[in-house]
This record gives sequence, C-alpha cells and structure tokens, in this order.
Amino acid sequence: MKILMYSTYFPPQYSGAAKQGIALAKYLRDKGHHIEFLTVKWPGLPAKDTFDGFPVHRVEMGRGRRHKEFGLWWDLLKFALKRRRDFDIFHSHGAYYTNSIVGPLAKISGMKSLVKVSLADNDLHGVGQGASGRLHAFLLSMIDRYVSISSEITLELRRLSLDQEKIMEIPNGVDIRRFSPPASEEKNRLRAELGLPRGLMLLYVGGISQRKNVEWLVKTWAEICAKHPDAFLTLVGPVGQQGREEKLYQSLTDFVTAHALEKQIVFREPTPDIERYYQTADIFVLPSKNEGMPNVVLEAMACGLPCLVNRVSGATDLIRDRETGLFFDADSVEDFLCKFQHLSVDPEKMLEVGKSARANIEQRFSLDIVAERYVELYEQVMAE
Repeated sequence: MKILMYSTYFPPQYSGAAKQGIALAKYLRDKGHHIEFLTVKWPGLPAKDTFDGFPVHRVEMGRGRRHKEFGLWWDLLKFALKRRRDFDIFHSHGAYYTNSIVGPLAKISGMKSLVKVSLADNDLHGVGQGASGRLHAFLLSMIDRYVSISSEITLELRRLSLDQEKIMEIPNGVDIRRFSPPASEEKNRLRAELGLPRGLMLLYVGGISQRKNVEWLVKTWAEICAKHPDAFLTLVGPVGQQGREEKLYQSLTDFVTAHALEKQIVFREPTPDIERYYQTADIFVLPSKNEGMPNVVLEAMACGLPCLVNRVSGATDLIRDRETGLFFDADSVEDFLCKFQHLSVDPEKMLEVGKSARANIEQRFSLDIVAERYVELYEQVMAE
C-alpha cells in the first residue's frame, strides 16, 4: 500500500503524534509498504526534505491573521491532485479542524482517508459549534475512518453525529526492542556515562509546557526533596511547541538556581537516544493535565519503570493502579508525596510494579501488535 501521512508538526519540531506516525511508518516500510509525509512549512525549513529515509513535503500554512487554513487547504489540494496516482490512503495524525480537510481532499484525489484523534478534549473541541465548528463537523463526516487512541477519546467520538461504524480504537504503540529494561550493571554504566548523580532518580520526559504541568512538578519536588536528600528529579525535553514556552523554561531554571537545587533538579536537552535516560531511572513521573495516550508512559513502562501519573486520558488505559503503576492527584502535593513514598521506600515493590508494567506493554501495546491493526484497517478501507 502507498500511504500519505499528514502531521501539522514534524521533526525538527517535537510532536508526540508525529513520533507515533514515524514509528508506524518504519514498521510499514519494513513490511514493504510505501510512506511519505506531508506537513506544514514552518520558517527556516525546506519545502522538500527526508527524515529517516522518508520523503517529507512541506506546504505553506497560509497568510494573514484570519482564516489562514484556506491557504493551507489550497496547497494541500494542489499537492494531493498532483500526486493523486501515487497514494492509496491519506492518513492524518490529528483530527483538528485544519486536519479534517483530508476527507474531501482524499475523495477528490481518489484516495481513502482516516484521521487519528491525538488528544482528548482537544482535537474535537467545539465540533458543531459556531461556523468553524459546523464546518469541522462537515469535513469530518467525509472521512472514511476515525481512529481513537484511548477509551476516553472513543467516548468523545461516540457523542458526535458521525457514522459510528467508522470509529476504531487503536492505542499508541511502542518499540519494545528499543525500549527495554536494562541489566543492573548497564544501568549503573549509563548513569555514569550521562553524568547523573547517584541516588534514587525520578524521571520526567516531555515538553517543558503548561499543558504538561512541569512547573507544578518542579515546585512540588522543591518542597519535598529536603525530605529525600538521596533522591533527585531529572527532566528531559524540548521547550514547548515552537519554543512558545521559553519564558516558562527560563523561569524554572532560574528558580532552581535561586534555591540552590541543581543537585536535586536536573534539566537535560532532548536527545534521540532517550531510552538511555529511561534505563537509568528508578521511577517515572507524568503530571500532565491532558493527553491522548502518552508516548512517554508507554516508553517508561516498556523499560520496566514504575510510573507515577496524573489520572489523564490514555494513562487510565495503560495503568492498573498499584499493579502496573500508580495514579496521583496533581492538585495535591500530599497525594503525590504519599504515592512517591509508597514506591521509594520499597525497592522490591518498585521492581514488582516495573515488571508488571513491562508485561502489560508486551501483551497489549507493542508496536508490532498496534501496527498490524493499522495494516488490517488500511486493507479494510481499501476493500470498500
């Protein structure tokens, strides 16, 4: 099959949706399918590029302050018509208003279409409300399949006036060969290699942004780290989307410096070898306010880490509380501290939860399993 994947953000921008798309594309390519990526041309990026061997095409977002989407849609239409004989399926990673144009574009170009809803209470927010919301609903109605990545998102889709038979729930997946538990001696070696302190390591991976609730995590840890002098928090990730949250990042690093917490709170730049950080950590933490199905929790669980997670969409599909991880209330410092202590005081418990987490990923969320479900879905759509 020949698949055109669309994502608003794509490397070098950080995007969890694009990350999943690339992982899926690699699996499909290994099985003999052809994949190309289509994305928005942000300033400083070329119109044509390659990434991990995949052709990447970038189109302009549009000009002006209002209704820039029409310029984007026009460029997407021109691309789809020009390349209409080269693709079977138009697959959007995201079901936002601007993404939903893939439905009519696919029909005009003789392709099949599907959209993956990537974030709960976000992609579909406002569908049917106001002029743009009604247009969003109309465009969605022209799409051949809607992919939900979590039970909460499935409920969102079910509440809309869409063809219910077109809704499919396929979770995000993770490469369990790349993300795997380290041997004990490997963990110590990696810790030294990365220049990280000794002691109990709590790890956060993801964007430094308001949605991810990183400020809460840093300042909460600053409150309680004195009670745990042998523990430290490491944060690895980029500064928001398009660097829009640089002020937040600067304020947090200034806060750490002002309170002399450099040994208890460590910031690190994003890295393509992020599995090395998972494999050096003892506990993973995600305080995020909203998710679709967090890639970072999949990766941490695959590496055998017990996870402390705020109860958000997708995470509730991944974690069985106190068995494969623990939920905490991000509005309560006391609850976070209680759950952290529950794990940290008992190394055997951490090991047990981490092993259960890894087993759960192997059984249900391995990329091989998830990607095969997409292959089946593509074949089903193509047969109609």
